[in-house]
Amino acid sequence: MSGTETADLYMGFTAPLMPFAYLSVLTLVALPVAALLGYHIGKFACRRRHEGQVRPEQAPGATPLGAMLALLGLLLGFAFSSALGWREERQAALVQEAAAISTAFLTASLVNDPGRSDLQSQLLAYANTRIASRADIGSMEAWNAFLERTLEAQAKVWPATMQAIGGTTSDPIRAAVVRSVTDMLDAHTYRLAAAAEQIPPPAKLMIFLASVVAIFVVGNRTAMQGKTLTWHVFAFAGLLSVVMIVIFDLDRALEGTMRVNTDTMLATIRDMEAMLDASVDKDLFE
Repeated sequence: MSGTETADLYMGFTAPLMPFAYLSVLTLVALPVAALLGYHIGKFACRRRHEGQVRPEQAPGATPLGAMLALLGLLLGFAFSSALGWREERQAALVQEAAAISTAFLTASLVNDPGRSDLQSQLLAYANTRIASRADIGSMEAWNAFLERTLEAQAKVWPATMQAIGGTTSDPIRAAVVRSVTDMLDAHTYRLAAAAEQIPPPAKLMIFLASVVAIFVVGNRTAMQGKTLTWHVFAFAGLLSVVMIVIFDLDRALEGTMRVNTDTMLATIRDMEAMLDASVDKDLFE
């Protein structure tokens, strides 16, 4: 399977518009700049119309600003809730897959050698491909190569399962082994589906633009009131930037600082290695 074919199979995994670090810097810079731009445009408009300081309640823009902030709060609330929910779903999918792989490995011990050792080895090799390193997510080419490795390892599991349950294996054991392996394959599908869920790029762009426009209007209204742009506006812009960065971070399945915890899968792999080594040592002493 080529990289292009792999990318076509998993269209939910697309390259982001820009790396997370660049997006964070852009967000932190854009909002304060929007406040400054709105403030200076407001001052220019006041001087051009020869308007002096007006009473706060008479300054234009109060109703649009209130509506914008309310809409922005609604957008951020929905976006944060969705991103957090999908992040938790990705974590649950990883735990479920780790449990399914562990169950398949333990169930494989019910069959006799040589099928047992081969099947458990294939399951361990497959489990080792289920954790993406930072190098695997550095580019779309590296991600496609990672998907190819895990799909190749997965393709070897079912033939090994059929080989292991052949011969004199009883029907109940066959059913148990097949069910555990198919559950593991289903967990793979569920995890990929959970990892592909994210806020659509147009929605992210809408949230970003709504934040910039709202901060611009805050700065503009400050100038229209004849006031000085104080640290309060920049504190609000900074807080809003942090909230947006957290939302974008939660939404990124393959990068960022809030990736899912892989300790469960790592512990499963270590347990499988220990049991496989113990089984080999036992066979040597017999």
